[in-house]
Amino acid sequence: MTQAEPTGPDTLGYRARIGLLVPASNTIAQPEFELLAPLGVTNQVARMRPTPPGKVGGNLESYRDGIDTQVPVIAEAISMALHTNPSAVILAHSMDTFRGALDGARLLQERLDGCAPGVRVVLPSLAYLVALKALGLGPGARLAAITPYWPPEDAHVDGFFTSAGYKVTRVLGLKRQGAYAIAATTAAELIAGLRTLAEDKPDVIVQPGTNLASVKVAAQASDWLGIPVIACNTACYWHALRTSGIFDKADGFGALFSEH
Repeated sequence: MTQAEPTGPDTLGYRARIGLLVPASNTIAQPEFELLAPLGVTNQVARMRPTPPGKVGGNLESYRDGIDTQVPVIAEAISMALHTNPSAVILAHSMDTFRGALDGARLLQERLDGCAPGVRVVLPSLAYLVALKALGLGPGARLAAITPYWPPEDAHVDGFFTSAGYKVTRVLGLKRQGAYAIAATTAAELIAGLRTLAEDKPDVIVQPGTNLASVKVAAQASDWLGIPVIACNTACYWHALRTSGIFDKADGFGALFSEH
């Protein structure tokens, strides 16, 4: 006789399970998301296969052509994450979500939502817009960004926030040579970049890039700069929790977690 599948709440993830789609070489996203998980919420990781970069141009059509090489890999990881019955799935790879500006991000959201019916797929770029709105920083606000990227990708970050109505004061790229170099970025290097961006007196500083360790530094910098600094992983996980009906407040991770 076949034994029935057990029912009832997950012993550890009894409030929610968050799926994480993590690039194969990303070593920062998972541990930072673990820092952010409240009691009763667990993170379920699916690693994405590495793929050669697609061709990316400056318009929606070329964006669509370039992202085609990535969507099957992301969809494969989503299918694995769905086995854990998550309430939300985070795409912990921000680079592709800024390409094609706001229209490109929305297109990608639509395509990935189709891979996970009934489950919200959280895109870093769009999570930032939700987080900024929660902080009262809507279109028209002055925004600066620090990234681990090189100028071509920084232009996509600039274009995304500009298309969403923000006044981008500067995008500072740290020009890291690959995933391991991004993960090796020190707090001192990040702080120096934040101080440089603060000279232009933006209303907010964002940090695209899930493999750049900045959850704690961003929260601390918000206090001594007097400017909200939002880490990518903080924005993504906050949005995933709120989408999942988890509204716990927590100190040490910035205003998103302590006030919203």
